[in-house]
Amino acid sequence: MIWVEWIMTVVLAVTTDQLSKAFVLARWPLAASSTRGSFVSVRCILNRQGTLAAFAGEPALLALWMLLLMMAALILHYGWLGHGTAAVTGMGAVIGGAAGNVLDRVFRGATVDFVAIGPWPVFNLADAALVAGTGLILLSVLDSHA
Repeated sequence: MIWVEWIMTVVLAVTTDQLSKAFVLARWPLAASSTRGSFVSVRCILNRQGTLAAFAGEPALLALWMLLLMMAALILHYGWLGHGTAAVTGMGAVIGGAAGNVLDRVFRGATVDFVAIGPWPVFNLADAALVAGTGLILLSVLDSHA
């Protein structure tokens, strides 16, 4: 049952990320011309910086993602974070978010960022899945030590 929940979370994270990016890219002029003055806006940016792919290339990025995938499978299999929903969902969100950004780098040569909130850097749903997944993993660790 753990594996089903994990795989469903990975698939959901990748699918929503890629569909949202396709939607924004299809409306590039609208996204590019959104108002910057509002606290929350849509600004489509192709980000070619900030990842291992920019420095070491796509093969290194794919190898790192595969290593992350194997580590997540081992962690879940041996229950090192417990078998609770938070740990399993968190690991799925992290793997799915990483996969969404890896797919962008491989097929587009850059990540598509489009969510602009206040002073924070523009991000995408894959980035949100990575952050939320990490938070769930931390919560599961704190919960297991309580």
